[in-house]
Amino acid sequence: MKRIEITYRSNLNEMNKQVEKLARAEAKLVKATEKAEKLGIANWDGEQYCKWLAGVETNNGWIVNKDDIKKNGAWFDLHSAKREVEEIKAGIERLEKRLAKSEEQVEAYYEEIRKIEDLQQKELLWKLEFEQEQKEWKRDGITLEGRYWGVTPNGKRFWIERNNGWTERSLHCFTLTIDGNTIFTSGEFWRAYAVIKNS
Repeated sequence: MKRIEITYRSNLNEMNKQVEKLARAEAKLVKATEKAEKLGIANWDGEQYCKWLAGVETNNGWIVNKDDIKKNGAWFDLHSAKREVEEIKAGIERLEKRLAKSEEQVEAYYEEIRKIEDLQQKELLWKLEFEQEQKEWKRDGITLEGRYWGVTPNGKRFWIERNNGWTERSLHCFTLTIDGNTIFTSGEFWRAYAVIKNS
């Protein structure tokens, strides 16, 4: 069932990338807006642009005057930048929903485990999960020999061990060892998986 943590990590990483992408797009929009304002076209809508374009001098469909060429380019840059910001924001909204859903799944999983008191029931659940995980990890080139140890895609031996402790954090923190070297002693499961996948 750890695949849900990997999905959560993937969604979280994608969110971070999209937030960075939005910051770049917004900076680009600021520059495009400043340029359009200098040329007096920042407030033009599509209708105003078309009306202006109908009156410019052209030669075989190409704008002749250099100032008109600048205005044309600035208008397109501005509206392209606006569209890019809108698209990224819409993507972030969709991603927020996926991220919230995957976070709920992770929390629900750990809550389910905490509620199970019957040892045989827990062992059956772990056995079924392990069989499923072996298939899922194999897709990323990882050989999962036990819970949780095996061989990385590049042939290195790895071991993930749950940290001991009585705090809520201890339930989610792990120590990762690869080829006898401790990589970290208090990382979340998805982080361990990401390191193994690339080792």
